[in-house]
Amino acid sequence: MPRFTRRSFVKTAALAGAGVALHGCGGLSVERARDVVVIGAGIAGLTAARDLTRAGRDVLVLEARDRVGGRIHTLHDRAPHGLEMGAQMIHGSRAPTWELVREFGVKTRPFSDWGTWPWSGSGGFQKPDPVRQEEIEGRLARSYHDYHGEDVSFREFLETEKFTPAEQDALAEHALSWSAEADEVSLRAAMEDDAAWDRYLDRNYQVIGGYDILPNNLAAALGDRVRTSCVVRQVEWGRFGVRVSYERNGRPEKARARRAVVTLPIGVLQTGSPVFSPALPGWKLRSIESLRMGRVVVVHLLFDTWFWRDLDPAFPGWHTRGGRISFWDPHPVGAGAPVLLGWIEGNAAQELSDLGETAGRQRAVTWVEDVFPSAGARRRLQWSSLRDWLRDPYALGSYSFTRPGGWSQRAVLATPIEDRLHFAGEATAEAPHYQTVHGAYMSGRRAAREVLSAMGRDMALLSGSAARLLYSGRLGYPDVS
Repeated sequence: MPRFTRRSFVKTAALAGAGVALHGCGGLSVERARDVVVIGAGIAGLTAARDLTRAGRDVLVLEARDRVGGRIHTLHDRAPHGLEMGAQMIHGSRAPTWELVREFGVKTRPFSDWGTWPWSGSGGFQKPDPVRQEEIEGRLARSYHDYHGEDVSFREFLETEKFTPAEQDALAEHALSWSAEADEVSLRAAMEDDAAWDRYLDRNYQVIGGYDILPNNLAAALGDRVRTSCVVRQVEWGRFGVRVSYERNGRPEKARARRAVVTLPIGVLQTGSPVFSPALPGWKLRSIESLRMGRVVVVHLLFDTWFWRDLDPAFPGWHTRGGRISFWDPHPVGAGAPVLLGWIEGNAAQELSDLGETAGRQRAVTWVEDVFPSAGARRRLQWSSLRDWLRDPYALGSYSFTRPGGWSQRAVLATPIEDRLHFAGEATAEAPHYQTVHGAYMSGRRAAREVLSAMGRDMALLSGSAARLLYSGRLGYPDVS
């Protein structure tokens, strides 16, 4: 979970990938050819479309959901600050998304540098031991430095280095920062990310009024170039360009373009849908298979009072089961609503997901009752929600992590195919920015630059007059229908 410690706030904001948009999926079954079709209206897709549109390109964005934002999803009807169902915060004062914050006049507030308290059923709240934790972290850093072996799992490395079970539990957050278990995560990726993240992060910030302000403003500026409720089924590509077949409410439609920017999450790409024709080359498929999606379930519990603040007015929240289950108060003291946010990840998220929504919400209330047995939490409960990212069909997980043996593959995932298919999304960002909203933003800007560069090469191959006609829209593209 994103525990609020020196390294933690880890990648909560990462729930950032491909998403949805503001306008219905209308239009003809086959339309005029565009310069670029963007698949996915999360931060990556919207940013790529914004940059391409500003450069004068004709762009269409297709999104499967009925909203924009993807893994940024805010509820506004229950609390004045909004309730973040996915991405939680801006990571760092140097995050590139501050460009959007300034452009849209968005208000933010810093999170305090505190950490949730550990809790167990046998011992209750335990006082953190920062000296002991620093000692274990120091030993881990030395082990990293001395390691020259294969890219094994993080768990195998800890066992080889003779970390005790208690020490492994203390280091669990290194794997849980990806919402994964230690036996699932690449050691080399962990080593690279730990070092880069510690150099990069200073503090974290909350977007006042809801994180979805950013994608909503991006989509509003794009207008009817963004279409929601459009599920892409097939992407045909070749020297002719690309042809994207999609449907809405059972009605098939097609979009044509010279190029496509694909921003689908890894979990979706691994399902084989949409179908690419011809199939993606082996090197691209290997990069897709080198990653996995983390497991997160987000719970919100609205009560009639802040009973947990009776323990301590500055009570930051708690975590248990090695950090896999965490609850905290997302609103500042004296403001907002009496809400507890539950961030459940790894194996605990899988267990909650397997229960289903209704039973899962009940289990979450039980966890609160276990910690505050005399508070009457179930009686005080006014409303609850459970956002299961594992079962979300357009994400199939929270954000990407690297499997053992795959630590060098993110750059391969980001590589275009024959200047026709370009790829963006948090999974294509470099360390330590993957899994974050700002990583998705950076990837969208990078993909737009690649497309514009490729189009520039196209123009160089044409005569001056033909180029002017082509990019003014008065010279049609080859018919790919």
